[in-house]
Amino acid sequence: MTRSDKGKKRKTYAGKPVRKRNYNSSNFVPYVKTRKKDDPIKIMIYETKDMSYDGYKRWARKLRGVIYKKVFYPVKLKDEGYKDYVLLVYPQDISNIEKLQEFAVNVIGYPGKFDLRMITPRKNKHFRSFCKKADIIIKEHPEGLNASIHNYSKLNKYWFFKG
Repeated sequence: MTRSDKGKKRKTYAGKPVRKRNYNSSNFVPYVKTRKKDDPIKIMIYETKDMSYDGYKRWARKLRGVIYKKVFYPVKLKDEGYKDYVLLVYPQDISNIEKLQEFAVNVIGYPGKFDLRMITPRKNKHFRSFCKKADIIIKEHPEGLNASIHNYSKLNKYWFFKG
């Protein structure tokens, strides 16, 4: 047996008539961004290293063929940052490849392989997710450190990056 009031709105609630709502006449309130275009952007830099043999052997035998054999360590930045590992950077400092190379050498300051990560719309338990946007390789040369940037196509979606 079906309910007799199925699909019908209630007439009264707590002995009083229910107020009628007109959903079509509500005013549209646009979202106003608090962040300006030239405000600093949060980034993180992770160092990428190969997994040690002991670390590899700690995995279950059936999973060893499936795992990604790299380990990521956040780079503690030189007291310029927002927190220990998060760095606030102005968009004009990383707006093209040459500036990004200069920035990497100045901020990191030692050779190795690194990931540049930025905040994305994806959420984690801390309500923000840092995802990899570019690979940074810093090498030692006779005239000093030299950085090269690879896999930076994900940076092209940002308004400040000119390639």
